[in-house]
Amino acid sequence: MQVGLLQESELMPGMDCAQRYWEMIEEVALADRLGFSCWGTSEQHFSPPRFAVSAPEVLYAAVAQHTENIRLRVMCTVLLSWNHPILVAERLATLDIVSKGRAELATARSNNLYTMEGFGVDPKTTREQWADGIEVIAKAFTDDMLEHDGPIWKIPPREVVPKPVQKPHPPLSVAASSAASHLMAGERGIGCLCFESYFGFAYLQECIDAYREGLAKGTQMAPRRTEHMGLYVATAFCAETREEAQRIAHDVAMGYYQFLVDIYVPLGKQSSYEYLDDKLQRLVDHRDDFDYLLSQTPSIMIGTPDDFVERIERLEAMGVDEILMRIDGVPHGDIMKSFELIGREVIPRVSAKVEVA
Repeated sequence: MQVGLLQESELMPGMDCAQRYWEMIEEVALADRLGFSCWGTSEQHFSPPRFAVSAPEVLYAAVAQHTENIRLRVMCTVLLSWNHPILVAERLATLDIVSKGRAELATARSNNLYTMEGFGVDPKTTREQWADGIEVIAKAFTDDMLEHDGPIWKIPPREVVPKPVQKPHPPLSVAASSAASHLMAGERGIGCLCFESYFGFAYLQECIDAYREGLAKGTQMAPRRTEHMGLYVATAFCAETREEAQRIAHDVAMGYYQFLVDIYVPLGKQSSYEYLDDKLQRLVDHRDDFDYLLSQTPSIMIGTPDDFVERIERLEAMGVDEILMRIDGVPHGDIMKSFELIGREVIPRVSAKVEVA
């Protein structure tokens, strides 16, 4: 099992982006020394204070200069019309160069109607835009001369530089919430990062099984095959006692959960997101139930090192390869202490030295 990190520059009261960015750089440098597998941040727009990284590749270039071993995974680049796939490929290849071959690309089609509206994107078209965009990126990484004639992107022959350091290209993956998207990721031979939105362990198992089913077909869309089942843990915090961990992380856990309820309820009514609709009542019913979130969803990990090990071992038995913990939205000093505790008392007990395929 690998243990990685997701941070999104959540801004506490009185804090600006400049302060939080430099805090995160210091936090990632510590995570690098402690043996975390990867670090990443999502691409978010118009959504402070919960999310405050809109140009992740720029931030990653700075992080690369303060780290040596930790993988730098963009989690995730939204492959919709405001992100031309050629630009995505060029920026990721540049990051791969300046990080000396540590870059990875995770992609998404967005779950935020507010962001889509800001950029003028029809939510009915997001699946098609994502699928065509990732095809272009795979070609841009590997083809001497890129040419593409797809349903979204029409690109005449062009030479794209730079090329990534990693050959044939960095690992590719997609963030997924539905079992159908997990199946598709497996069929394409790319990694899958499950953002299962608090729907419970049984639903997570459905998604994992769908991914393994897709992988079993042995097909792939890119020269490099990536077999990797990751799980986003939306709020994580580790402390010496459960009481301390819950005291520090309660507000950020409940705030993040409320935010997700608010975006998923309207999203579930949209075409191509219908899979959400029959599960949303579960989210609404438990929107104020902290104890339920702690025990009944894999999207929350708040507790002691022993609690973390127990949960991680359960998830590993289900088929998860990597835990991606969002430790954010609490004071910088508390984040550093949590990292230290996980690095000393959790990672040595659960991690395996396994490279991403």
